[in-house]
Amino acid sequence: MSAPPSRRRRHVVRTKTSAAVVEYVLDELFEGRLQSGDRIDLDEVCEVLGVSRLPVREAMVILERDGIVSTKYHRGVYVEPFDAESILDDFEIMGLLSGVALRRLADKRTPETLAALEHLVDELRSANPRDQKHVYELVQQIVELEHRAGGSRRLRAELRAHSGFLPKAFDIITGRRHADTVKAHALVLRAIVAGDGEKAARHRLEDFRDAGRRVVRELERRGVISDS
Repeated sequence: MSAPPSRRRRHVVRTKTSAAVVEYVLDELFEGRLQSGDRIDLDEVCEVLGVSRLPVREAMVILERDGIVSTKYHRGVYVEPFDAESILDDFEIMGLLSGVALRRLADKRTPETLAALEHLVDELRSANPRDQKHVYELVQQIVELEHRAGGSRRLRAELRAHSGFLPKAFDIITGRRHADTVKAHALVLRAIVAGDGEKAARHRLEDFRDAGRRVVRELERRGVISDS
């Protein structure tokens, strides 16, 4: 991985260093500066970010767990396939796992949980569509509450482990109307309230599939991945 002349040395401020390294690698990936099969120069990452080797190694462990990179003994760290099929699979897996939590939530729903979810969906509905950061934060809160209320310790751990680069991927989704985002979460909530976990899971899976397709289209438009 060679650093372009315009790249500036960046220092990590007020964040866990390994998390900042992960963020940096994902930025390189989503901007197309890192591609499938590329070897990551760990010394260069240290130099660019102004950090020691330890947090870089920690970041590589996290990225390998998420399927972004793989370590080849005595050869280095390489980017795993980053293509349409892999990206769609990531969204598919997360949609399926989230659906498991929703099924359980529908079975053991409580008035307190339903009230909290209804409040968050109302907040999402009234949010300013131009404030994408706030909208994304509300969506995160809704999904995290559903997973916390419906998922076991093990399931929540799997959901975190499989999230991979999805938060970064959601940042680039374009063209989706705010009303469609609200509708997707309102449909899930309506199914949970009715105790229909299967319907809630179906809605969530289709929402993740739609998000995956949008991410692929945007990355193809940017030339980061080849057209499907």
